[in-house]
Parts: sequence; structure tokens; C-alpha cells
Amino acid sequence: MVQLFGTIAKKVDMNKYFKDPLIHFVILGILVFFSHSIWQRNITKSDYTINVTEEEMARQAKIFSGENRREPTNDDIKALLYSYIEERALMREAERLGLGEDDTIIRRRLAQKMRFIIEDIDTLRNPGSEELEAWYSNNISRFISPEKRSFTHIYISPEANGGDTTKIASEILTKIISKPENWEKLGDPFILERSFKLSSLNEVNRNFGNRFSKSVFSMPDKEWVGPIESAYGLHIVKVDNIVSEIIPQFKDIENAVLSQWKEEERRRINKDALAKIIDKYKINIINDKTK
Repeated sequence: MVQLFGTIAKKVDMNKYFKDPLIHFVILGILVFFSHSIWQRNITKSDYTINVTEEEMARQAKIFSGENRREPTNDDIKALLYSYIEERALMREAERLGLGEDDTIIRRRLAQKMRFIIEDIDTLRNPGSEELEAWYSNNISRFISPEKRSFTHIYISPEANGGDTTKIASEILTKIISKPENWEKLGDPFILERSFKLSSLNEVNRNFGNRFSKSVFSMPDKEWVGPIESAYGLHIVKVDNIVSEIIPQFKDIENAVLSQWKEEERRRINKDALAKIIDKYKINIINDKTK
């Protein structure tokens, strides 16, 4: 009878024991610990497993053939396999140590690879003839051959003439009008050429500056004119030849128009794809005032 009451008492104590919140917490902690251990072992096993597929080795062999212009031998395949495993192992260790965090070069390389993926467009649709011609009409300035001019100039250097270049330029202009055949003997040495063949306004602008180029493209041909100021000093200039602006007919350059249309279409598709990727992310701009 005493033994029976003792057993009942123990059962009652055990019920109270399992109702204790602290015991619940301990049991839950043990379950979490063992679950995490099992998960961690699987993750660790995966982290330290390097899989080499036939597709990867075929890709490596293709790269080798392209770089060396021959098929890889068995020794080459072994070297490629070892190099691949070595690369993957080093990459895993670097990731485990966090070496790639906040690395500018790695960020740029990954962004570049993603951009290559976005830009990898195998085929673009071909526009109809009417659509392409309409696009040409709206972008005709891209295909216009601008006016070009050939010119000769005589240079008057500020350094060589003590700054009094205007008077000297006027004297040279007077001499050359009376004896134009002597023009090569006049003026100072110039770091660029003294004669330029069929240059556009932009080309002259890059070499001499805006004021000089505008003057050259507004003066008559076959006449010595000056002085004209450039970034270097003063010049006496004669335009030798003028080739007027050429606006080509669509039918004469249809292939060139199609090529530029496809390039613009490719850029548009790439831009849209990039925008869709960026739209997936919430952008927070943080500055000192918002901290």
C-alpha cells in the first residue's frame, strides 16, 4: 500500500516537472541544437565538396582549344582538371574568410559578368522596310557627311614676335597678296601641319579651337584671309577646297542604316533589362543628415 502511494506520488511529481516552463525551454534548446548540428554537417559537407561535371570539362577543353589552337591532350586535361579544382577550392576558402566583402575589383568583375549576360542577345528582329526608312528619316543626321574643307595657313607666334602679332600678321597678309607664291617662306614654325586636307568643322575645332574653325568654315575659298585667332596665336588662312555636305539616299545606304538600327535596338533592350533588375531592389540614399 505504501509502495502504491509512492508510485502515484512520483507520477504526480513528474507531471509537475514537465509542466515547468524552464524544462520546456531546455528540451527545445536540445532539439534545436541537434537539428542545427545535422543541418551544419550537411552544409559543411556541401561546402567542402567540389563537383566537376562533364559539361564543365568540355567547356574547359573548348577554352583551351580556342586559346592554343589545338585539341588538349590527356596531360592537358589533367592539368585543366587540377587547375579547376584548385580555383574552386581557393574561391571557397576566400569566401569562407570573407575576403570578397567590399572588394571593388570583385564587385566590378561580377557586375561585368552580369552585364555580359544581359547583353548576350543572339538574335534581333529585322524591321520592315517602311519602319527602317522611317527610322532613317528621324535619324538622318547620323548619316550626313558634313561639309569638309582643305586649307593652308601661315602661323604667327606670340612668343617669337614679342606679342605684337596683329601688326606682323597684317604685314604678312599684304606680302602674300602681292606675291602668293612665297607663302611657304612667311610666318613661324608650327607644331602641326601647315596644310590640312578635307577636314570637318569638328576636326578643325579639335586642332585649333572654336573661333578658328568657325572662321575657316565661313570664309570664301581661294583667298588669303587674316588674321584669324586660334589657341596657338594668329594665322593667315586660305581655303583651297570645299566639299559640300552630302545627304545620302536611303536606298544607297540601307545596310548601314539597318546596322545602326540593330545597334540602337540592342542598347534599348539591354537598358530595359538592366532597369528591370534594378527595380527589384529598394534603394536607400543615406547621408550624414539622415543618420
